[in-house]
Amino acid sequence: MSESNAPETPAPSSYSNLGEFLAAEELPSGLIEIAHQGLPIEVLNLPSDSDTTFVCFHGAAEKEVQLPWFLGQGVTAGLPVNRIFVSDPSLRKSKDFNLAWYAGSKEQPDLQETLADIVRRIVRATGGYNVVFFGSSAGGYASLALARFFPTSLALAVNPQTSISRFYPGAVERYMTHAWEMPGHQMGELPGTVAHDLVPVYSAGFDHTVALIQNAKDWFHIQNHQLPFVDVAGDSDNLYMLMDRWGPDTGDGHIPPPKELLRACFEFLATCHGDWSKGLAAAGFQAGTTRRHVKRRVLDTAPSKQSG
Repeated sequence: MSESNAPETPAPSSYSNLGEFLAAEELPSGLIEIAHQGLPIEVLNLPSDSDTTFVCFHGAAEKEVQLPWFLGQGVTAGLPVNRIFVSDPSLRKSKDFNLAWYAGSKEQPDLQETLADIVRRIVRATGGYNVVFFGSSAGGYASLALARFFPTSLALAVNPQTSISRFYPGAVERYMTHAWEMPGHQMGELPGTVAHDLVPVYSAGFDHTVALIQNAKDWFHIQNHQLPFVDVAGDSDNLYMLMDRWGPDTGDGHIPPPKELLRACFEFLATCHGDWSKGLAAAGFQAGTTRRHVKRRVLDTAPSKQSG
């Protein structure tokens, strides 16, 4: 995506700690910076007097990205929704890693619950109680993790990881080394406040709605993340799926859908007033989400063998 930085970085409204932010009588629009356990939590709050709120998370930060990074401003511009963009605070620790899944760090082991508190406070201020958590790849993981705290919300996750330890070992090792200062340690040794594997979390059941957008040629994520997830959640009436093939036939396939498709999905969800099943159906999502349905979509979207 081309949105490596916001066009301008305005002066933030700063809070000395999380308690001060949560207790504020009024919340400002624009850039908000909250000092929390040694790292800043940076949020871009763009209210729009709507009953619906989009919360956007980024994935891996490329080298040219400058923090804070608020991905998704362009594709969501002009929608009749309140918008909240969150930059992953763990990336402030070091330039030697670029991916942290919003899962926290040694300084912020409670980051997932903290971000839920921050979003909840902003939503209370704007009245946009129909909340969509959106992200791609690691941002998709964050959307699945945060939506758990909001029973009527929607997690809209594009090519998401569903278990951090099942991602590429080098990226996981860098995260553990630089965010947690635990080189070589297993993720099972992280504090219990960190949901680093969402498969067992979702196997216990969930009340919110989940919509997976998956590239049918992204076989690494299908095998390691989508299938284990749908194996425990695929029978739920709250799980939806949109699968197709996007991008060139070469490469690893970890490519998001065209922005036009995402924009169309956003428009349906922005105007369905929290009736997620209606909005997702209009956007082309299917309710069948078991392993069998995933394999069928892979076959149905495969290119024909008529070349040459």
